[in-house]
Amino acid sequence: MLVYKLRDGSKIDVIKFCMDVNWIAKEYVCCKCGEKMVLSERNDISDGYNWVCRQSDHYIKRTVRKGSWFDGSRLSIPEILIITYLWVKKTTNEWITDEFGYISEPTVTDWKSFCREVCVNMLVSYNYEKKIGGVGMVVEIDESKFGKRKYNRGKRVEGKWVFGGIERGTTNCFFKVVEDQTAETLIEITKKYVEPGSIVLSDCWQSYTSLKNEGYTHYTVNHSKNFKDPVTGMHTNSIEGT
Repeated sequence: MLVYKLRDGSKIDVIKFCMDVNWIAKEYVCCKCGEKMVLSERNDISDGYNWVCRQSDHYIKRTVRKGSWFDGSRLSIPEILIITYLWVKKTTNEWITDEFGYISEPTVTDWKSFCREVCVNMLVSYNYEKKIGGVGMVVEIDESKFGKRKYNRGKRVEGKWVFGGIERGTTNCFFKVVEDQTAETLIEITKKYVEPGSIVLSDCWQSYTSLKNEGYTHYTVNHSKNFKDPVTGMHTNSIEGT
């Protein structure tokens, strides 16, 4: 696997690889003089290189990570790439911590949360023009709060609520940031993005109870008890995990 080879390779190979796939900038212009900065080798920093501009009247330095996926982390670039790859592969926290041997589970958890939040930000910023679902089609809806975990423990408590839906068996979906979880808000968004006649699956949140009055066939699943509706036998998956 290439990301594992990068961990054991030279630091310049890591830098060049990230430049080639546009994960870090290939060049920078000095904010002081407007000249192109030079990639300079450094033995005292983890990345091994940074951008510099040395002139008679100034000496400007800039990290190769600036403004990138890697910015602000103490982990090495290959370590971040491997964790991201393992997150995509839905690898457990325990397996990842065992794989590295020195990265803590809270660090892995934080990176996974960051990966999810980046994906959610992309989804909510997308301009959804076409409705999903339709007669006989199943649409799963759910809401979740995305943000920073207080003291690195427990549920996410600081952030924004995101309401979304996905059409079962396809990649058709919608996601919207909402200010509240009231019936008025969630029902209006559902009507805007889900075709009438759709089979809508949700949890037992009270705000969804009037969906049946809006032209939808509505089923609920109590996630605290099961993931299979005891009456219909229908299964549901929480959107938060997608």
